[in-house]
Amino acid sequence: MRVLFMLTVLFVLACGDDDMPTAPTPTPEPDPAAKLIGTWRYTGNDFDAKLAANLREYLVGEGLTASQADMVIADMLGDTTETFSVTLNFRTDGTVVADNGPPDRFQVSGNQINITTSDGEAFSVGYTVTDTTLSLQFPVAALLATVGLETEDEEEAELLRIMFKDIEVMTMYFSKG
Repeated sequence: MRVLFMLTVLFVLACGDDDMPTAPTPTPEPDPAAKLIGTWRYTGNDFDAKLAANLREYLVGEGLTASQADMVIADMLGDTTETFSVTLNFRTDGTVVADNGPPDRFQVSGNQINITTSDGEAFSVGYTVTDTTLSLQFPVAALLATVGLETEDEEEAELLRIMFKDIEVMTMYFSKG
């Protein structure tokens, strides 16, 4: 009798209510770098026109005509309507290659990409990414500190300050492919 009772209990338990809620399976956190992986082609930026406008305003204020200022700007900055090209390839091994250059290391932390170049320099850029677009935000203050405002040529440093007036972040846009 005892065996029959045990078999009945096991049968009832085995045929229990299938609608009983089960604990949800935790979803693992997605790798924040996963959407970066792949090849990204440069499509534009938000600062070329502002750099040229700042420089034009300064040069005209110094007495040049608008056409003279435009010639100086073309000489200094090149043709801003020319197509600039760069391709970034973010790889699953934690490296990123710009065009066919040497691989740099990258690591994602929140909305920042921390990059260590092949020659040991480190910097961070902000980013946003979707399946098809990547925006990289370069803080101007950090950029100027490394490429010019530390220069011994005060005129060059002043020119950089003029050009980057009122620009805090420079954004470059890329598309997947």
